[in-house]
Amino acid sequence: MTNLSRRGALISSLALGACSAAPVPTDTFYRIVGANPPGRSGGPINGVIEVPALRGEGVINERAILYRVSDTQLRQYSYHFWADAPAAMIQGELIAALRKAEAFESVIKPEMKLNRDFELIGQIKKLEHDVAAGRSQAVVEIELAVRRVSGDAPVMMKTYAATATASGASVSAAVDAFGEAFGKIAADFVGDLSRIS
Repeated sequence: MTNLSRRGALISSLALGACSAAPVPTDTFYRIVGANPPGRSGGPINGVIEVPALRGEGVINERAILYRVSDTQLRQYSYHFWADAPAAMIQGELIAALRKAEAFESVIKPEMKLNRDFELIGQIKKLEHDVAAGRSQAVVEIELAVRRVSGDAPVMMKTYAATATASGASVSAAVDAFGEAFGKIAADFVGDLSRIS
C-alpha cells in the first residue's frame, strides 16, 4: 500500500469515527418562575422596601444546577444551568412577588438609588434537586430579614423552607418543582409581613 493510499484510508477511518460519535449535549438554561402570593392582609405597608441580591455561599450561587445524592453529597448537573446566578435570580423573583402581592407602597432594587424605609436581606441556604433514594424533589431554603433603614434591629427575621415533588426525574421537571417550592416560600413570607404595621 502506498503512502498516499494509507493516508486516504486513515482519513476515511477518522471520518467514519467522527460520524459515529454521539452528539454533544446542548447547554440548557432555566429560570424559577411562578410565585404568585396572595395580597398582604391589611393592605400595603407604608413605605419603600429595597431588595438587594441575596447572599449565596459556595456552590449554591453557581449557575450549574445542584442535585443531592445523599445527606452529605451534592453534585452539579452538566449542561443544565440557571439563566442567572441564583442570588440575582431569586432577588428578581422576590421583587416580582412583593409587587404582585402589593406588600409595600414600592419595591425597588439598589441600583435605583431611591430613598427607602425598609431593606430585605436574604441568604440562600438550599437550592437543590434531591434525587437520593429514588426521590425527585426540589428543596429550597432561604433566610429572609426585613429591617427598617432608620434602625439597627430587624423587624422580622425567619428561615423559610419548602419542598415540592417533581413530576419526573428530569431537570426540567425539577425546575418546575423549584418554582412551586419558591411560590410556597413567597406566600409564607408575604403572610408573615402582616406582623409589620
